[in-house]
Amino acid sequence: METSLHRALKEQYATGGSGRPEVVIGGFRVDAVDEAGRLVEVQSGPLGPLRGKLRRLLPDHRVRIVKPVVLRRRIVRRARPDGPDLSSRSSPNRGALHDVFDDLVGIVRVFPHANLDIVILGVTIEEVRLPRRRRPGYAVADRRLGAIQGTISLVDAADLWSLLPESCHGPDAFTTRDLADRLRRPLGFAQRVAYCLRLTGAARVVGKAGNHRIYLPGS
Repeated sequence: METSLHRALKEQYATGGSGRPEVVIGGFRVDAVDEAGRLVEVQSGPLGPLRGKLRRLLPDHRVRIVKPVVLRRRIVRRARPDGPDLSSRSSPNRGALHDVFDDLVGIVRVFPHANLDIVILGVTIEEVRLPRRRRPGYAVADRRLGAIQGTISLVDAADLWSLLPESCHGPDAFTTRDLADRLRRPLGFAQRVAYCLRLTGAARVVGKAGNHRIYLPGS
């Protein structure tokens, strides 16, 4: 079922002006064709499932992926989907734009491409939850767009660095352990970041330190 978040972003980024929603191109259904004739896919979930579609469409079509990353969420509790709000609270969990690397690993073998750009949106949302007996004790009935708090466009491999905080920038060599420390994230996440940087050419391997590869920015 389409969420309110997906619908709002599709209306904002895909179907304004003379854009056409829900179009079948090359046997694939895409969210829209925008005013410039570019195919637009709004993808709130994982990016990996788009890989096959992109490989088929990119040789002949310009494609834009709009990917929201949740920075903050407000949790709204209801007894039923169309019922009144019973309570609301802000989640203590915070997101960051570089969280998108968890999803970028799914399409890193088709990015960069001359016909592809990816728009990363930092958003706040309202998440409507309904009670249920199975863990985790609730079901998500809807996600609603609050505000867009940041936008980064990915066109070239070097643009991936703009997703990372300033502490990760610079000409010096680094390992995934260095990345993990600077991002204050687990080593596994830093490895996924490095994987994306390496496969796209945004970083290259220049040696090893123990079990860790040593990377330098650039090709």
